[in-house]
Amino acid sequence: MAGSQLLRRFRRGVALAGYKYKVWFRRHRRQLFLRWRDGDIADQMADYRRSIEARDWSAALPKALALGSIAKSRGEVRLLDELSKALMRMGAYGPAAELKIARRHIVEGRVNGEWLGQDISDQVLLVDLMETEKQGLATAIHHASSVGRALARAARLIVLVEHRLVPLFQRTFPAADVRAVGQGNKAAYGEAQAFAGVQHLTAVFETDETTIRENFIPLKPDPARVDELRARYRKDGRPLVGIAWGSSNPGKDLPPLTAWRGLISRPDLRFVSLQYGQVESDLKILTDGELARILHDGSIDQLVDMDLFAAQVAAMDAVVTISNTGAHLAGALGIPSVFILGDGFKRSWPVEGDCTPYYPSAVLVSKRERPWAAVMEDAQNHMGLLISTV
Repeated sequence: MAGSQLLRRFRRGVALAGYKYKVWFRRHRRQLFLRWRDGDIADQMADYRRSIEARDWSAALPKALALGSIAKSRGEVRLLDELSKALMRMGAYGPAAELKIARRHIVEGRVNGEWLGQDISDQVLLVDLMETEKQGLATAIHHASSVGRALARAARLIVLVEHRLVPLFQRTFPAADVRAVGQGNKAAYGEAQAFAGVQHLTAVFETDETTIRENFIPLKPDPARVDELRARYRKDGRPLVGIAWGSSNPGKDLPPLTAWRGLISRPDLRFVSLQYGQVESDLKILTDGELARILHDGSIDQLVDMDLFAAQVAAMDAVVTISNTGAHLAGALGIPSVFILGDGFKRSWPVEGDCTPYYPSAVLVSKRERPWAAVMEDAQNHMGLLISTV
């Protein structure tokens, strides 16, 4: 056991060192090229990034807004990408959407049929939630509510999603023509008079926190599967709490496995693993050898059957997880959830506060440079409050 833990730590250390080097190299290379092209912008970006590193959001926000205007006017694609994501995290949803569209127009030009809110009541609209390979499951789930709003604006709506999400989106939006991304893309685009990607949905429907929250539409899992799993897991009547703790991304700031032991120690709750991959060795550490404390259902593989995984998540009374696709899914399903977030700024969650308008049922517990023990205690307290309402 001790040997395997040491090997795990060594491998993670090597992966993390490699990841940090790549991030450092890319950042300094881009800064060097930027300084060569425009020293003034480079100085402003350096000042802005110092505010980010200091977590001084009140100073970082106006700097990001000013830099966004400059980057937009000068066609700085990389800066538009960085600043639009940063503004989203700092709650400036409208300006972030403007920068996303500006970046798209610089890279791809303005294309006929691009939908930016104009009247399409007599047209077929295609919404492509996976225009690029980087736009995977989490992106589609994150913006799912806007699909429902787009549905009300067009005569007919075609939605392209990753194939594992097709059943979930079909069930949630039965009036839409939901298709899997792939060989049929060309035909789908040929049927439509207007099209929208994630950037367009953001620009049209996700420009302020209140609007995003008020128009939340929960995804609908398979009710029969939910009932079957819930009955199977909850035989003794204890509330079910789903947990996920690990990531294949070495850059994520995660609590150590042993830090979870206090949270999963409550005997009045039944904990269910929502973690993907091979989890057997992790379970031994999490439970300190008492494997019965966490139920692991080997018949469910979220990497293969996302619809069954959605039913498993929906069967929970609450979910406690790190930032991953499962977190986005739990939030989009409307399950009471606690999301444990590290200190890295490159994440898809707000930098301040304990909530996100995209998932009204979720509570965000950020590290904020605290010891992991304090973070996990905070998460445990929020979990207790969520369970008390069940």
